Amino acid sequence: MPVSKQLKKELQHTADECIDCGKCMTKCRFLAESGSPVSIALRALSSDEDADSVAIRSYACSTCGLCSAICPVAAEPDRMFKELRNHAQTNAIFRLDKYEPLLNYERLGQRFPFKGEFIPDNCTTVFFPGCTLPAMHPDATRITYKILKREDPAMGLILNCCSKPSKMLGRKSRHEEALAGLINRLERKGIKKILTACPNCHVTFKEFNSKLEIISIYKRLRFSKFIPVRPNLKEVTVHDPCVIRDETEMHKHVRTLLKSLGIRVVEMRHNRKKTLCCGEGGATHFYRKAYAKYWSRKRITEAQRTGVPMVTYCAGCVNFLGFKYPTAHVLDLLLVKRKRIPKPVVFPFNYLNRLIVRFSRR
Repeated sequence: MPVSKQLKKELQHTADECIDCGKCMTKCRFLAESGSPVSIALRALSSDEDADSVAIRSYACSTCGLCSAICPVAAEPDRMFKELRNHAQTNAIFRLDKYEPLLNYERLGQRFPFKGEFIPDNCTTVFFPGCTLPAMHPDATRITYKILKREDPAMGLILNCCSKPSKMLGRKSRHEEALAGLINRLERKGIKKILTACPNCHVTFKEFNSKLEIISIYKRLRFSKFIPVRPNLKEVTVHDPCVIRDETEMHKHVRTLLKSLGIRVVEMRHNRKKTLCCGEGGATHFYRKAYAKYWSRKRITEAQRTGVPMVTYCAGCVNFLGFKYPTAHVLDLLLVKRKRIPKPVVFPFNYLNRLIVRFSRR
C-alpha cells in the first residue's frame, strides 16, 4: 500500500539519523531479532510491499520508547514504529482480531454503565482516573476523589476511556474521534483542567494538544493537605511506567510522596527516563508473547536485585507484574490501610470494581 507522507518522514528521519551503533539492540529483543532501526527504515523505504511487511512486524514492538531514550543521536525509532502501526490500520493490512479483549475493554469504558461524567455546578476541574485504576484499586480511587472534593467541592469526576488502546494499535482516526468528542464535551461544560491518575491517560491527553491543562494527581497530592495512612513498607523500589519516561516532574513527585511517608527508595538500574517496559507496552503480548515476557523478566530481575517490593503508579503495570513479584500501586500505599500487598484483581471482579466506583462515587 502507498506510504503516507508522515510515515515516509519518520522512516527517512530514522534512516538519516541512526548510526547503527547497536545500543538499542542490546536492550531490546525485538530489535535484536529484527535489525537496527536504520536497517528497518531502509527496508520499509525500499518498496511499498516492504513497508507493509515492516508495518506488520511493528506489532512485535512494545512502543516503550527505550530505544529513543538511549539513542545517542536522537534517531527516535519509536516514532517510526508507531507510525508503521498507523499505516497498517489505515490500509487494512493487519487484522486486530487477537486484540479484541483489549478493544472491547476500551469500548465498554466509553459506554454505560462503566462510563460516567459527573460535573457539578461551577466545576472547572475534573478527576480522570482512567479505566484500570478503578478496576484494580477502587478504594484508592474513591479516597483520592474524596480528598479532591474536600479541597474543591466543585471537583468533577469523569469515568471514561481515553482510547489509548486504539491509539497504540494504530487506529489513529478512531482514537482522535473518540478523544475529540470527550474533550469537546468537557470544554463546552466549562472544564479547564483534568487531573489524571493513569500515566497513559496523562500522556494521551497531553499529546492531543487541547486547550485543557493536564495535571498529574501526584503533583496535586504532593501539595495537598491530606493525611496518609501508616505505610506497611519501609523500603521500596520504584517502577516508572515507560509511557511517562519523559515526565521528569512526575518521577520526582512520586518519590517525594513516598519519602514523606518515611519510605526509603532503592533505585533499580533502569529508572526514570531509562525505565524498562513491564511487558504490557504496545499490547505486544497479543502478538509476540515471548517479547512481553522478556520485558517482564528483565523488570522483575532488576527488582529482585534490590531485595525490596516494587511500587509503581500505573495500574496496568501492577496487573502485569504483580502476579510474579510484590508490586503495589503508590495510591494504595498512600491512602489504603493494608497489612500486605494484595495480588492483582482478576476478571470479573475488575469490572465489578468499576461499577462500584461509579455508583458509590459520593
